[in-house]
Amino acid sequence: MKKLLHQGYMVVILLCAGIVFAVTSCRKEAADQTPVVPVANDEVLEAQVRSEGLTYQNQLPANAQSQAISINEQLAQSADISKNARSSATIYYIASHISLFSALTAALNVTGLNTAIDNGKATLTVFAPTDLAFALLPAPFNKASSISKITDANQLAVLKALLLYHVLGTEVGYKDITPGRSQAATLKPKGASNDNTVYFSKDLGLIGINGKSLVLVPDVYAKNGVIHVISSVLAFPVTNIAEAAISNPNLSTLVAALVKTNLAGVFTGNGDYTVFAPTNTAFAKMPAPYNSAANINAITDANQVATLTNILKYHVLGSRFFGSDLGFFDEHTTLAAAPSNHINTVAAFPVGYVKGIANKGYNYINPGNILCTNGVVHVIPNVLMP
Repeated sequence: MKKLLHQGYMVVILLCAGIVFAVTSCRKEAADQTPVVPVANDEVLEAQVRSEGLTYQNQLPANAQSQAISINEQLAQSADISKNARSSATIYYIASHISLFSALTAALNVTGLNTAIDNGKATLTVFAPTDLAFALLPAPFNKASSISKITDANQLAVLKALLLYHVLGTEVGYKDITPGRSQAATLKPKGASNDNTVYFSKDLGLIGINGKSLVLVPDVYAKNGVIHVISSVLAFPVTNIAEAAISNPNLSTLVAALVKTNLAGVFTGNGDYTVFAPTNTAFAKMPAPYNSAANINAITDANQVATLTNILKYHVLGSRFFGSDLGFFDEHTTLAAAPSNHINTVAAFPVGYVKGIANKGYNYINPGNILCTNGVVHVIPNVLMP
């Protein structure tokens, strides 16, 4: 366990869903964050959860628990469906007989995927979003009545790809998803690199997917596979890291820096990176010539370019970490030059905190878990300093 911070700092530790959500009492979006201290590491907390006999549902955040309770109640009321026991009903039958899946059922019907999901000889895993999850999508994908009326070929193609991104071609139960980070290929036809891959984060017994969605009810077994009920619709990535940065006007200084250092090309190709992306406001706090896109574009000194290159590499990890993967004061090695090339992170769901060696405190990630074909982007309010 890390040393406690000096008495002048106030720390609030939120234990929610068996995951430690660590936040400071004086969090500021545009400034370094006060370091936070978890009450225990994840192994200790997981042992505590097990010893207390908590169910998966008990560990969920309060707003997710209400959805899980409703789903479990509907499962219990059906004579054909039983939780954690193999049902004689197919995945499609189960979805079509649970009112919270009316949008999912409509989507399967209108795209013609209902036949495949109803095939009793298939072996599938379906991550099933609830109607509340679909309601967060733009029209006409946000409710059953609108979905049922879709006739546009392009919209149907998008919806079909989206649905297939929720399906694995094999049965993967809760216990088959290993603790920590893992991934699986979906039945969505592959387009860009990794655009048909889903990423699991299993911490303290809970499962997050793509850093955004939470499994509400795992292991609803059907004749032809298993359903995991999830809190939000999974969106497959359509842009790489460079494209994601270019499309965000708050990251224009970062884009200028990537171009000046010839690193932009790295993030347009294949890969699996985590990028902590400082905003324009973050760069503005830096000394010249690193404090604006215009000044960075004007750099000609080779030593300044080398310094900028190392700073940028200090914001990059060589594999994909979502907010809940960041651990509790874990140390990660960046792509920057040794020896001053490590950063420290604190996990939370969905986002977390990150600190450079020379930073005074932890930076709150906001927004985070921006899924790209070649990694994930977390936006931060300060430049990380080695």
